[in-house]
Amino acid sequence: MREWGASEKSKKEEVRVEEEWKVGIIVSKTTKKLMNALKQLEELEAVCKCGKLVAFSLKGIDKKMLTVLGYTFCREQRTWEPIVCEMPRVVINRISLDTGWACFFRFHLGERMINNFSFSKWEMYQWLSQHPTLINYLPKTSLVKTGYELLLLLDQDEKGYLKPIGRSFGNGIYKIAKQANKMYKVEDKNQAALLLSESELLDFFEKNCKKEGYIFQQMLDLTIGNHPVDFRLIFMKDGNTKWKDLGLILKKGVQGGIISNRGQVKEGTSALKNIFLFSNRKALELRKEMSDIAKMAVSEMELYGGPNSNLGNVGMDIGIDKNNKLWIIEINHRNPRHSMASKAGLENIYQQTNVQLIDYAYALAK
Repeated sequence: MREWGASEKSKKEEVRVEEEWKVGIIVSKTTKKLMNALKQLEELEAVCKCGKLVAFSLKGIDKKMLTVLGYTFCREQRTWEPIVCEMPRVVINRISLDTGWACFFRFHLGERMINNFSFSKWEMYQWLSQHPTLINYLPKTSLVKTGYELLLLLDQDEKGYLKPIGRSFGNGIYKIAKQANKMYKVEDKNQAALLLSESELLDFFEKNCKKEGYIFQQMLDLTIGNHPVDFRLIFMKDGNTKWKDLGLILKKGVQGGIISNRGQVKEGTSALKNIFLFSNRKALELRKEMSDIAKMAVSEMELYGGPNSNLGNVGMDIGIDKNNKLWIIEINHRNPRHSMASKAGLENIYQQTNVQLIDYAYALAK
């Protein structure tokens, strides 16, 4: 793979505008992270039959010239080669955008950027909790700014999950339960447990949670055999710009764990019958309900995003409690990482996610 030299970066007159149109993909904020991620894009690039996939970072964008410095895959040489080109007509976004970048892309691309806005867990809860139907699928959630607010919430609910509003993949999550004699049990994703006094819990919050926003969320019983279990629903727009349910994956965490991300993944629809032991009819009912609430939720979040907002590619985490009630846990929208389907033995679904993402990009470009 050939990297950019300093002289190449400075020559704006060398910009190539080829007849072949391009699909852009923002992989990272920095060039270094972009370089590390290129290999992972080759399966997506392989389905770009009518154009080229141009991978770039925010660092590679020239706002004045409206050009990007990035990489495109040379199929003959099987290597990523540097390129400077006009801003692609359609861009797939895989990172969180601050207000400045979000406004820049909204102005120049509008809805031709897939996933062109970001939202936190707290923003999602605030918006969806106003919906008369979706409020019934959301765990009770509160924003926590101080350790004293956390203590008040634990006085009311006694136990719950402390979650960072902006992180994903189970990072920074703690399970907290009030014990006797004003003691508190705190567990993390690595199954490490602490027993803390009130003052120690205040210190813990100050050290681990103060620097970023956190929410305190109602504890749901989403376990089977002491394994945390939930589902990932792959939801994407297709070549007709319509939302489509591509598949369901069961995530089963390690025994005694607090998150489902660490453990096994399996095909989800059959798991409703084989693991949850639902009848065929009940499994189909729940499966349809999952798809219905996913469509409702993503449509509502696009309203939250404002004019020309576009999600287009999400993975929704949904849980089922002991009363067979569905709960919306999270909408993964920055980089849903549908490769989870491949790990679950659903290679066909994973390949379909790549094809559908490019089909949708083609549709937006027309």
